[in-house]
Amino acid sequence: MHDPCPLPSEHAVLRACTEGVVSSDEGFDRLYSLYAGPVLAWLRLRVSHAAADDLFQEVWGIFLRRWRNWQHSPAMDDPDAKPVLSFLYRTSHFVLKAFQRRERVMESLEDAANTTLEPGAIARTIDFGRCLALAKKVCSHDELEVLVAKLAGVPAREIARTFDVTEAVVDHRYRDAIARVRRRLRIETPAPRRTREGHAKN
Repeated sequence: MHDPCPLPSEHAVLRACTEGVVSSDEGFDRLYSLYAGPVLAWLRLRVSHAAADDLFQEVWGIFLRRWRNWQHSPAMDDPDAKPVLSFLYRTSHFVLKAFQRRERVMESLEDAANTTLEPGAIARTIDFGRCLALAKKVCSHDELEVLVAKLAGVPAREIARTFDVTEAVVDHRYRDAIARVRRRLRIETPAPRRTREGHAKN
């Protein structure tokens, strides 16, 4: 039995569309399959599931309109560049900010603590749910924003551009966030007890 085919990379999709191997609609579908999870995760980090679902549709609607007139530039061939992911990240950020401004006018922001994230391709080697829950307790708002974006694979320069800071600041916030989470993990994970023979006992 063959393993399921992995999702194509963003570069592979853009290249296939540029070369006419796949249609624009098929390219959109592939990018949606690739990035729907991260977009929903970003939004659910900040707002209720119901609100996140609505904003999710808004973000992808904006991207669809952009995709209809997508121009592939040589700069996008840079291995570190992820133009679609970067666009979706920026759009999610601004759509969310607009939503929060509307909410502040109408009522106080709702508690967004009930967040369910699916790790998927965002972080395969860590317990993302636990990491996020701890990060929300110990990190500042700015550190949390950077941490989630970095774990999702958004380039540091794109995060810096979104928040109008330098890449050095992004790196500093990321390292601080990771350090805070690690310290909290050490506190919340008790060391194994040892028997009289000196062996570790769970």
